[in-house]
Amino acid sequence: MEDSRKRNMQMQENFKELSPAEVLVKLQRGNARFWTGCASRPEASAFERRAMIMQQFPSTAILGCSDSRVPVEVVFDQGLGDMFVVRVAGNSLDTSTTASLQYAVKHLSVKVLMVMGHEGCGAIKAAGLPIAQIEQEPQELANALKMLKRGLDEQRLKNVHDARAYDREAVITNVRRQVEGLCRDAAIMKKVQNEELIVVGCFYEISSGIVDFFMEVTEAPTAAAEPHLVMRGVHSGVQSRMEYHVDQTPKADCEGSEQGVIFKRQVSFTPPAPDSAPVKPSEGDGIHMRYAKALA
Repeated sequence: MEDSRKRNMQMQENFKELSPAEVLVKLQRGNARFWTGCASRPEASAFERRAMIMQQFPSTAILGCSDSRVPVEVVFDQGLGDMFVVRVAGNSLDTSTTASLQYAVKHLSVKVLMVMGHEGCGAIKAAGLPIAQIEQEPQELANALKMLKRGLDEQRLKNVHDARAYDREAVITNVRRQVEGLCRDAAIMKKVQNEELIVVGCFYEISSGIVDFFMEVTEAPTAAAEPHLVMRGVHSGVQSRMEYHVDQTPKADCEGSEQGVIFKRQVSFTPPAPDSAPVKPSEGDGIHMRYAKALA
């Protein structure tokens, strides 16, 4: 038991030494191992599991979807005790999920707070249905879908005509709304301002396995304004960026428009060596995925 206690103290010291940026790079590296087929599948020994009984030291708290295709520890190649995970359909905030994340920030002192949506989210698709159709569902499910629907900005989404683009844009819109909700918590934003916590939103592409870290909170919201959300790849490691290209050729699914806007996501990745410096994007070896086409 004494050995387990010492191991627990060592785990605590290792946790304290990590900065939020280092934790985020660790997550990016883990996802890179996952989607390149190099996952380490970290397992804890019986001795390490006994050490965890005393206290937990997760470095990340994540609000994810309950979809069976999105097991977050697997997607980020993390092990027991690494992540404090809250999963619910549509990765949405309510009393229970908000309280769980507040606990992780205040009492577990996680370094990264993340909201992750995913490709092909059934809850978001259902929330986009007409109200009359939603109301045919069981009461609790209908209420949850209505709550998601209120944040989807459906008027703007009507301008998106490509099915895959619509799927991603709807999911990203929901992620932004949940991040904005978290950022109205004064305790969370105080930690962000003190550089004790990074708050990010991301999109998991099931078809490729890649997690796109598309936004980071950098400033606290004012009473009349939304939090400052930076739409970009975050820190070093696997980075993503949006490229916007104007296509002068009219498209069949862009009726009434003389121009279409082609969106591409470029992810550049160099497989990391163990304990190496943070990965930096390299020119020419990126994975290019055209994922959307919308009206200008």
